[in-house]
Amino acid sequence: MFHNSFVKPSLIVLSLFLCFVPSFCSDRIVPVKDICSKHKIPYNCAIILNAIPGVSTNGAVLGSLSSYLITIANTNAFNTITLIHELIRNTSDTNLKQPYITCSMDYNDALLSTTYVKDSFNSGNFIGMNSNAAIVVKDIEHCGLKAPDSIPLLKYNQPLEDVTNIIMILADYLAGKY
Repeated sequence: MFHNSFVKPSLIVLSLFLCFVPSFCSDRIVPVKDICSKHKIPYNCAIILNAIPGVSTNGAVLGSLSSYLITIANTNAFNTITLIHELIRNTSDTNLKQPYITCSMDYNDALLSTTYVKDSFNSGNFIGMNSNAAIVVKDIEHCGLKAPDSIPLLKYNQPLEDVTNIIMILADYLAGKY
């Protein structure tokens, strides 16, 4: 009898807790220095985060920062695809055209993955958010390896990689890893 009367209220409390955990985590404020200490290029991270309205060195709200950066990543991936298509159209050098075509496929995948990052974030699946962001980074790196001499393309690759790495860090914070 004790067992049954204890289990039902416990399950209700547990389910309520699980429903509210993502919102508690997303409202958490984390100092920029803590976020950027986990980035592979902390300086780039700090430049990016400190340029975002509402972010101070004291901290940033994880949820709103994540949403903002996901939008930035999506826009950057779209702008990069546009640049790549322009480079393909305007390049007569076949040695450059093929790497650009490969990068076009990479960035189509990256753009799709940024959509999955957003979907994962919106559903509270922060592990999925991280793994989809990791796919974006791999696609960007693959493009960089295929077109290492393309200065215009490299100018787009690094900022998107930096933003996506920040998104991965934020996903870890949201998932409770930090």
